[in-house]
Amino acid sequence: MEEKTYTPMTQNLDVLDKIDNFTNWVYQEIRPFITGNIFEIGSGRGTYSKKIIKDFTGNKIILSDIDQNYIKELGQFENKDVSILKVDISCKEDFRNIKIPIDSAFALNVLEHIEDDVHAMNNIYDSLRIGGKFIILVPAHKFLFNCIDSSVGHCRRYTKNEIIAKVSKTKFKIKNLFYFNFLSIFGWYLNGHVFKKNVINKSAACILDKLIPLLRIIEQYILRKRIGISIIVVLQK
Repeated sequence: MEEKTYTPMTQNLDVLDKIDNFTNWVYQEIRPFITGNIFEIGSGRGTYSKKIIKDFTGNKIILSDIDQNYIKELGQFENKDVSILKVDISCKEDFRNIKIPIDSAFALNVLEHIEDDVHAMNNIYDSLRIGGKFIILVPAHKFLFNCIDSSVGHCRRYTKNEIIAKVSKTKFKIKNLFYFNFLSIFGWYLNGHVFKKNVINKSAACILDKLIPLLRIIEQYILRKRIGISIIVVLQK
């Protein structure tokens, strides 16, 4: 059996795959904007792929990644409606492998890895049907950039104004833009800035997961999505 190589990225994905309350929360934030044929960018180990496949039975779904190991792992989901592709959204050529019209594309914690993120957004734009949506989740706040970001290959963290400025260089229109998950700001800062740990703390992640029901209420009715460690943006063609 091939020995699994653990990097900061794979360790963080392993943690993410085990905190169901949190990933369900992320998914429920983006789900209302997803319709029709679906293209998931950066599927990784399939944490959100499983949710999409369950909810959109019968829809055509494309799962993708640039890492060949993840492509192999995603093969478990392949069927007549679900296809697996190796796609680098910076590479126009890779989009030629997409054989169906796309109604919804989403990329969760992907764009921050792309050096020319505007070019990548333009590639997505060209792959969508008219009226199609591209949903993104990206890390927020420049002051939070630390060794965790560096270890997993982040080129940047975003501000709202930066997102708006970059989208203005594409043909996309912003339909929704809001912050997400304020509590993780404190854990990210402590873990990366103070303790200099380059991976997500498993214990802290499990505590966060247990607090999700309360956190969702606070964010929805008190903070009203005006602060968070991430920004969710819904773009439309």
